[in-house]
Amino acid sequence: MITRARSGARIHKLSAVIATSLAAAAMPVILGQAAHADTAPLEYIGGSATLTVNDVKKAQNCNEYGVAGTKIPVDVDVSFGANHSDEFTNPTVRWEVTVFDSQGDDVTNYIEGGGFTEGLAEGDICSFLPVGNYRAQAFVFTSDEFGNLTDSAVVTDAFSIKAAHAYTLSASRSGTTIKSQLKDYGKALAGKSVAIQRRSSGTWKTVTRRTTGSTGWVAATGTRGATYRFGYGGKYSAAITVPKIATSVVKVSAKAYAQKSYRVVGKLTTGGKAFKGKRIYLQKRASGRWSNVTSCVTSRYGKCAVITAPTASRYYRWKFAGDATRAADVSGSFYLRKRGSTTATTSGLDYTYRNGVKVYNATSGNDLDCGQIPAYKKPVRVNNSSDPWRLDRDNDGYGCD
Repeated sequence: MITRARSGARIHKLSAVIATSLAAAAMPVILGQAAHADTAPLEYIGGSATLTVNDVKKAQNCNEYGVAGTKIPVDVDVSFGANHSDEFTNPTVRWEVTVFDSQGDDVTNYIEGGGFTEGLAEGDICSFLPVGNYRAQAFVFTSDEFGNLTDSAVVTDAFSIKAAHAYTLSASRSGTTIKSQLKDYGKALAGKSVAIQRRSSGTWKTVTRRTTGSTGWVAATGTRGATYRFGYGGKYSAAITVPKIATSVVKVSAKAYAQKSYRVVGKLTTGGKAFKGKRIYLQKRASGRWSNVTSCVTSRYGKCAVITAPTASRYYRWKFAGDATRAADVSGSFYLRKRGSTTATTSGLDYTYRNGVKVYNATSGNDLDCGQIPAYKKPVRVNNSSDPWRLDRDNDGYGCD
């Protein structure tokens, strides 16, 4: 009787505690704020309650109301402590678990269990929730042999519902061999058919498929100049381009020919070998831009020659435009003077300095470059189109500007 009366007094105190716990439980649980530990004490009976909810992948592995959902296993573990029997005989446990989203809203039907004593109890929530982060909250109640409430605890655990798959595909190249490794949540996948796509006119098209090996790798031989990517399960790797074969075009010679012309010889190679049957272009630079003058087709020695008669002294170069599998290239620039005209214009005037001083009959013997001309004399007006000192590099009529 005394024990029972004392138990009743303790139960009266617990009623307020349980009411407070339930009121707190109704408050939103916000991710990112401080949360209850995974284990909470059962203070009056000297025990504790632990809630465990592990991360799960979204699946259709349970059924609720005829609708397939994702099964979320829930574990509730209760211990009573060494001295619980002194006041509470044969305690039993009842528990309820509810899930909240990041806004603190109750987002799934709760589950409950009961009628067990000390130890681990398991249950499952059948969830229709989307992928995201959540928090489960368990309300644990103990009662004595008469069904009177003796203690309570509120315990929480955060968990995530992940996408069913998280495919990733790498992309790498060695020479013309392109490779990719397929993984799902970081684990290599074997025996999967991976699409290999090629970009054409801005559109990706599947050109072949390869099955992953035991370590998740696939490989194929790519075409020079083409861009590829790998695809599986709606996911794609980064794009990877197989580079074109490098080429080299150079000026071999540029010798005076007849009265006004030059015979200019160019050479095209690839991989250090002569490249036969390709058209290369002789270009000139005027008004800051390069434009084609003429062209020729390379011989078996990779060479070809053109005849050109400059109408003004200016820079030239050779250009190979490239093709589907070989890269474009340009030679270094070289200077060709206008030929077949007098060395000076009217009265032999070649240049006029900014300060008005004039230069007549300029030759290589009295040649000055821009670095030797004082700043107050620049820019220099070119009166002779042959520009004997080669001051007008951009052919705009002024030098050293």
